[in-house]
Amino acid sequence: MRYLMKDDEEAAVQEWLDSLKDLNVEAKKMFGCWCLYCDGQTVGWIHDSVLSLREAGLDFLPEDIRRPGKDDRIRELVIPLDYAGADWLPRAVQETADIRKKEKTGPQRRTGGRGNVP
Repeated sequence: MRYLMKDDEEAAVQEWLDSLKDLNVEAKKMFGCWCLYCDGQTVGWIHDSVLSLREAGLDFLPEDIRRPGKDDRIRELVIPLDYAGADWLPRAVQETADIRKKEKTGPQRRTGGRGNVP
């Protein structure tokens, strides 16, 4: 496996961000990789030039983007840098953010004794 040097890694992160320039996105360095946010929602990670987008059930992605199986612990789509300019990518990132936001604001769940949740 080839690991990117710091300058190469930052260039790859910038290429991903440039391809998403029409969205409200940012990347923050943490845990040895870059966390990708869209509209304040964590939507994925960038590491070694690869975007790992959280699986959100999108049905318009290319067939060669492998979806996690039902037994896979990691629920992310691995997207190589070659797809940074793909026309479907901004939609995938935005819809992932929208779905994540709805999951957080959906029906209240039990809070373990905190709050007034029935």
